[in-house]
Amino acid sequence: MDKEYILKKLENDPSFIQELDESNDEYNLFIVKNNGSNIRYIKNPSKEVQKAAIKKSPLAVEYIPNLDEEVGIIAVKSLWNSLGLIKNPSSRIIREAINTKGWAIKFIQNPSEELQLLAVEKDYDAIKYIENPSENVQIKAIYNHYSAIRFIKNPTLKAKLESVKLNGEAINYIANYDLDEIKLFIAENINVVKYLYETIDIDIVIEVLMDKVKQDKIEKKYIENFLDLEILEMDKINFIREYGSKEAKRFLVDYKLSI
Repeated sequence: MDKEYILKKLENDPSFIQELDESNDEYNLFIVKNNGSNIRYIKNPSKEVQKAAIKKSPLAVEYIPNLDEEVGIIAVKSLWNSLGLIKNPSSRIIREAINTKGWAIKFIQNPSEELQLLAVEKDYDAIKYIENPSENVQIKAIYNHYSAIRFIKNPTLKAKLESVKLNGEAINYIANYDLDEIKLFIAENINVVKYLYETIDIDIVIEVLMDKVKQDKIEKKYIENFLDLEILEMDKINFIREYGSKEAKRFLVDYKLSI
């Protein structure tokens, strides 16, 4: 059979390559450049052929049992979820996939904490694919974005506190909390009151505030947020004057001078 006949035949029927007595990379490359998935018809494809197939279609990794590591890395960098089609991916391939998209952690059984941290640092919501993430992983995801708390089935108290500290709205994403935790949330960020106001006893808020404003190391931002919290109708200035520490009163003066 001459070359022109073979190429024409392969163009119409790539599986014909299996009938050739001697297939070579020229023919192999010809069929995979037409369609990456045609690599399924090639036994033991060379690295060059694998690479050509993957560049055409990253999902073609499904049909490459002897996948070269470099080719696997090209695949997951092009399409992160191609990791799910790679049999026994190397640690380098796994890491590159997660570096491309944190969600790739979903394809890893019992991932190490290091890989989990890498995943949530890349994409905070990758934590939804991690069973029982450690507190370190929870905190890392939350630092990436406070709303990561919504994807954690059983967040630790520290994780809850860190999320509301970053944004009071995080309280809307926490499924379970008790009265003692509510007090801690308010002490971390007075703005959580905006999201609890309809369901919380105002006396509880006042109780927390009394303990908070008398602290010598109270944060300036807390005082500012308290004074700006319109939903909390009370004489805030006199409250700080009566119960506030020297630092709280100093921040009050700074606030009044700034408006």
